[in-house]
Amino acid sequence: MRITVIGTGYVGLVTGASLAYLGHRVVCVDVNEEKIKLLKSGLMPLWELGLESMIRDVELQGRLDYSTDVSASVPVSDAVFLTLGTPSSDSGEVDLSALWSVVRSIAPMLHGDTLLIIKSTVPAGTCEQIEAFLHQQFSNSTSIAVAHNPEFLRQGSAVRDFLAPDRLVFGASRPEAHHRLEEIYAAIQSPVIKCGLREAELIKCASNAFLAMKISYANMMSDLCDALGISINAVAEGMGLDRRIGSEFLRAGAGYGGSCFPKDLRALMALAAKEHLDMELLRATEAINRQRVQVIRRRLEGVLGTLGDKQITIYGLAFKPNTDDTREAPALGICSMLQEAGARIRAYDPVVAGLPDRQVDVDTDMYEAADGSDCVVIVTDWDQFNRLDWGRLRQVMRSPYILDARNMLDVAVMTENCKRYGLHYLSLGRPSIAPDVPLTIG
Repeated sequence: MRITVIGTGYVGLVTGASLAYLGHRVVCVDVNEEKIKLLKSGLMPLWELGLESMIRDVELQGRLDYSTDVSASVPVSDAVFLTLGTPSSDSGEVDLSALWSVVRSIAPMLHGDTLLIIKSTVPAGTCEQIEAFLHQQFSNSTSIAVAHNPEFLRQGSAVRDFLAPDRLVFGASRPEAHHRLEEIYAAIQSPVIKCGLREAELIKCASNAFLAMKISYANMMSDLCDALGISINAVAEGMGLDRRIGSEFLRAGAGYGGSCFPKDLRALMALAAKEHLDMELLRATEAINRQRVQVIRRRLEGVLGTLGDKQITIYGLAFKPNTDDTREAPALGICSMLQEAGARIRAYDPVVAGLPDRQVDVDTDMYEAADGSDCVVIVTDWDQFNRLDWGRLRQVMRSPYILDARNMLDVAVMTENCKRYGLHYLSLGRPSIAPDVPLTIG
């Protein structure tokens, strides 16, 4: 099929490249001329594992192109995907202005055979409004079909998630739209949910809110484990082996972040408020997540005392590994807390060069970042932190403290490293490890 993808952000670029990989002829369109120039020149505007190599392959096969001109591709397309950003307002409601601006601008270019597919995350009822708007723009003989096809891409594994998803959700008000979506995704083998527009819209937000809730639950339990002097690892493992619960998203740590979980949680609460419903569980989920930074502060103050004259090294700035995305990353809140406490901050991340609106020195070498540090805080669980030279790290640090805010390091391995190099290892919801005697955590 001939497909136009409007919006070349994270979701749009992954969607466009993956659809081209499936055999479609795709044009990715964006009003940002610099981004399109960058793509046309062979450079990437974002970092995502496996994406660049796939893009190079489909470009060589002539199935993927880029443009700033919607009028050149939309009228000749069989399907148009909208992958525009839908950020949260201060009230938690979704800002749909960019989406509606594009819908209005391309409406005259659509024809009766066009399938307009909204992939942006939107509140329930949005796609029905778009379909009604388009119906008003045409005579009764021409009716543009609108579908909602939510994305469930995890940053760091988005290419794999697109090509081998847990499920595909096809939301539409007409059977023919469901059939067209089946044709587009014919090469993908996965369960398919065919449902109405509002149901498809709600599936995305409800899924992300539930996963965020699991993370906050695990973090709440880790605080209890700290109080009891036991390990969250055993508790989470015992829970996760129950097939009704599952082990994913039960690892305690610094909390969730990124562009989806926080936004979708707020959007769901705002939608429910319009219906005079109070999402108490979601409010608690958000509150627990916000408090993670204070849990980390207490860990640091418990061993360092005041933070005002201390140097803290942050390992990991992206909100999760294998991406360069720092949107609502836990590192942002942690850095703000440390700055307010008067600490000096240095940081290292394999792909993130700096933080927006944060005065943080970011080094390109993780050992240089730890030079003179009183504590190294692991905030993003990049795999390379499992391969640290602990002896070298201890040599450059002023004080011997490691705070693993992702619980990513093996306790047995760190017990040996603490004995060998004189390190003090702290994590969240697990007993601390010292060279000889346990640490007292305030």
